[in-house]
Amino acid sequence: MSASLQPKLSFSTIRSSDIDYAALKKKLSPFQLEKLTFFFEKFFDCTRNGILEKRDFIILNEKLRTIAGWEKDSEECHRLADNSSVFLECLLDQVRAEHNQFCEGLELRSWEEALKPNKLQKDTVDLNGWLNMWAKLFDGAAGMDDFPIWVQLLPSILFDVQGGNKNGCITKESLRMFYKNFAKIEGDDLDKLTEAGYNTMTSNGEYQLDLKNYKLLFANFLLGRTIYGPGKFVFGCFDNSDLQKPYQIIYEE
Repeated sequence: MSASLQPKLSFSTIRSSDIDYAALKKKLSPFQLEKLTFFFEKFFDCTRNGILEKRDFIILNEKLRTIAGWEKDSEECHRLADNSSVFLECLLDQVRAEHNQFCEGLELRSWEEALKPNKLQKDTVDLNGWLNMWAKLFDGAAGMDDFPIWVQLLPSILFDVQGGNKNGCITKESLRMFYKNFAKIEGDDLDKLTEAGYNTMTSNGEYQLDLKNYKLLFANFLLGRTIYGPGKFVFGCFDNSDLQKPYQIIYEE
C-alpha cells in the first residue's frame, strides 16, 4: 500500500504564536501533536478561524448527520446534538479550570474589580488550550476509562455516525463511506485504505468493530505515540508507511 494514500492535509494554516511546543514535546510525541492538531483543525474547527466555539459544533453536527444519513428530527440526531452540547460545555469547563490555575492575585481584588465583567471568560478554545488540555488528560491514562465521561462520548458519537448503533458494529462498507465523506478519498485509494483500515482494526476479520473494540481503537488514536498502531485508522488520515516496511524500534530518551 502506498504512503500516498495519506490525504494531503495541511496543519500549517492555523497556529497560535504563544504555543510552547518545546514544553508540549516533553509530554506529547510529534505524532500525538500531529493527531491532536488534526482533531482540532480538521474535525472540530469547522469555521477554520482557529478557535472552537458553539457554531463549530452546530456545523459539525450537521456534517455528521449528513454522513450518517439521519433525518433532522430523528432520535439519533437529537442524541448527537445533546452529546455535542455536553462535550462543548465540559470542554470549556476544563479549559476554564486550567486557566484559573494560572490566575494569581485574585484574592487581592477590590469589590469594584471583582464585580466588573470578566473579560477572561472563556467561551472559546484555541489550539494552545486544546493541546495543553490533552497533555494533562493523557497523564496517567491507559485507556478510555481513564478519561472523563465527556471525553468518552467521542467514540460513542463516531460509532453511531458510522452505523454502529444500528448494526451492532461498524461494517466495512460503513467505514468506506466515512472515509469517503470525511477524509475525501475516492477511487482505488479509497478501496485500498478501506481494506487496510478495516483489516487492521479487526485483525483481518477476527474481531468485529463493535463499540467495545472501537473504544479501544479510539484510545489508541489518542494515546498512541507512534504510527505503529490501529487507532490511526479511526480517521484514515495519517502516515500509513508502516504497512509497507518492517516494524522499527524507537528508542526514546
